[in-house]
Amino acid sequence: MKQFCILNENEYKDFQEKSAQRSFMNSIEAINLKKTNGWDVEYAGVKEDGRLIAATPLTYIPVMKIYRFCHAQGGLLADYRDMETLTFFTEELKKYLSGRRVMYMLMNPCMNYVERDAEGNQVEGGYDNSDILASLQKLGYEHQGFPTDYSAFTMISWVSAMDLKDKNEAQVVKEMDQRCRRSLNRAEKQGICVRELSPEETYKFIEMEEHTAKRRGFSMREHSFYEKQLAAYGEHAKIMLAYMDLGALCDSLGKESEKLQRDLDSVNAKLAENPESANQKKKLKAAEQALELNEKKRAEALELKEKHGSLIEMAAGFFVIYDNEAVFLYGAAYDEYKKYNASYALQFAMIRYCLEHHIPRYNFYGISGNFSKDADDYGVYEFKRGFGGIVEQFIGEFILPVRKGAYKLYRTLKKK
Repeated sequence: MKQFCILNENEYKDFQEKSAQRSFMNSIEAINLKKTNGWDVEYAGVKEDGRLIAATPLTYIPVMKIYRFCHAQGGLLADYRDMETLTFFTEELKKYLSGRRVMYMLMNPCMNYVERDAEGNQVEGGYDNSDILASLQKLGYEHQGFPTDYSAFTMISWVSAMDLKDKNEAQVVKEMDQRCRRSLNRAEKQGICVRELSPEETYKFIEMEEHTAKRRGFSMREHSFYEKQLAAYGEHAKIMLAYMDLGALCDSLGKESEKLQRDLDSVNAKLAENPESANQKKKLKAAEQALELNEKKRAEALELKEKHGSLIEMAAGFFVIYDNEAVFLYGAAYDEYKKYNASYALQFAMIRYCLEHHIPRYNFYGISGNFSKDADDYGVYEFKRGFGGIVEQFIGEFILPVRKGAYKLYRTLKKK
């Protein structure tokens, strides 16, 4: 016999951590973050013979003064093909939420719609959850469509992600495109390092984020936004910084210069013995070019060091990490240092972290879903795809009207 029930936090957490729809979005940490932002929070579920078989977070804020809006963030954690349980849960939620003066509920299941490849094309013979979408619509859920515009999303609807399960670093690098591999090699040769920022250094990321927001024409979030995120996610959050260590780079280039000079001396000595050797002449030209390039790099590094000091902070990222995936939530970079490929080094450092800690999925997170080369975010999509990221499309957002008359009036007023 099925029973609708209100759960305590531990009951929900235990169930969520075993759910097929588990995501950072429906984690306890994400829901507690909403609580710090002024939302009321509950957890509801369905038990059958005393065993919990479905659950969801319920978060509330006021709407139209006398009503409330409910967000089931991350959707119902349930078997969406078990229509008996899904129907029961939906009907009981409507009754319960109506008593809580909820006008409507929004939910966004952490479930993909159809399988797509790196180019965003549907994979023939791949998974297809369009039947689940149809089932939800039959139960009264209003699907909000498949927009390809960030501004149309309540939550991210398209992501780029990598499957790292049972892979090693060599396999991952092999699956990257050639441009990505070149960029990573250049970053390494240019002395780009990555480290974690301490909580006291969060301001470094925020300052970089302010720069990025101005450059892209975005509105800047309050500093407290990131501070709350760090506090809520706790041990699951990391802010990573990619920087150039000019002291180490100058030392490395100096040692390289000594080696190149020895190589050049060796070639000259052999040419002195055999001036007509075509092979040695070829080696001489290569050695002179290598030494010239080294001198150019050393001069540039010394100039940067004199101007900026031993360290230059170039890019940073805010990551949320669980044992099933790592998510790149927010990124920032100083545009003037773009040519040093620090953003590539930052991403690869976290991919390496996943491999070392046996985390099976790396989630680059949001893309718009518009794969045209004219799209505003095409460069972002291309960057993530270069690492081997494939496109994933969530099944979408659904609205469940609870008080239909009030919801109809609300929608009419919003259109005016």
